[in-house]
Amino acid sequence: MAARKRAARRKRHDQDSPWKELIRLFLPQLIELIHPELHEMIDWQRGYEFLDAELQRIAPKSRTGRQTVDKLVRVHFKDGMEQWILIHIEVQSRPDRLFPERTYTYEAALWLYYRRPIVTIAILADKNPNWRPTKYERSLAGCRLEFEFYTVKLLEWDEAELLANPNPCALLFVAFRRAQASSDAEFLLQSRLELVRLALNRGYTEEQIGELIRLLEWVMVLPELFEERYEKLLEEVKREKGTPYLSVMERKALRDGLQQGLQQGLQQGLQQGLQQGLQQGLQQGLEQGIARGLERGLQDGLLKLLRGLYGNVPEALEAQVRSVHDVTQLNALYDTAFAAGSLQAFAEQLSRLLEEQA
Repeated sequence: MAARKRAARRKRHDQDSPWKELIRLFLPQLIELIHPELHEMIDWQRGYEFLDAELQRIAPKSRTGRQTVDKLVRVHFKDGMEQWILIHIEVQSRPDRLFPERTYTYEAALWLYYRRPIVTIAILADKNPNWRPTKYERSLAGCRLEFEFYTVKLLEWDEAELLANPNPCALLFVAFRRAQASSDAEFLLQSRLELVRLALNRGYTEEQIGELIRLLEWVMVLPELFEERYEKLLEEVKREKGTPYLSVMERKALRDGLQQGLQQGLQQGLQQGLQQGLQQGLQQGLEQGIARGLERGLQDGLLKLLRGLYGNVPEALEAQVRSVHDVTQLNALYDTAFAAGSLQAFAEQLSRLLEEQA
């Protein structure tokens, strides 16, 4: 029983994680899809900033479990009346009677901290058609509080309209709905391919297509045998469309190759250390040589990963990678490379890391 509960919790967490990526990667498109009026009010040219760390500090005790995805974003309005507002987005994947209260708790904590206008958007991604909270209220001895928030219910969206909508988030909404509605592998396989074809036909950027397909694979999980079928069918689609997108199996092969490269780098480092040890003192040379070899192997592997994922790496970016000598940081940059979604996004995160070290 306990094992089944742990497995269920892990499954809910895995389902929530794509929502985080969707919001991070496609925030303007998401707001345009679920709240067109708000989208028109925002000056997207001025950019936006995620404030997740601040959200954790402000209201850490309000979290009740991993079934909730919380994102806090700072945006600017066009009218100039307010310099900026806060958009608090919550994605709830199952009914929770405390959800309205928790939503209000966030609102109150954010207001006390920032003293700025706040827009709270609740995306309800559960399977219960009868659960649709829109407000939190309480009253006592003539005092009354009512807090309303903007609610989006995934089940209420018409699938045909979503499929016809050119917004990339609409395809992901279909993926979430279908993954929630059925665990039939054949159905999910065909759904994946259908949504991939739609993504390729709509003129999205190469980066957007790559992220969409990655999220579609993440949301609609397939058994191993069906994954193999999917990979073969995806290859046919890629040949038809001429897309360079890397599939799951190709990315796995890249990771396997990188792991082998790291092992070779470590071995090379050991050899260099032994050679240097003969010249400068065995112990000191061995330690330094191993460190340099491992560092070099990690740098080489990271550059190979970036080229495999995003194409040619500019010399300036390669020089920045070579300037990172800490093994722990180099290891962390592998995850950054996979999650970045583009070479530019990776370069920006690397630049921030180097600025912090300066």
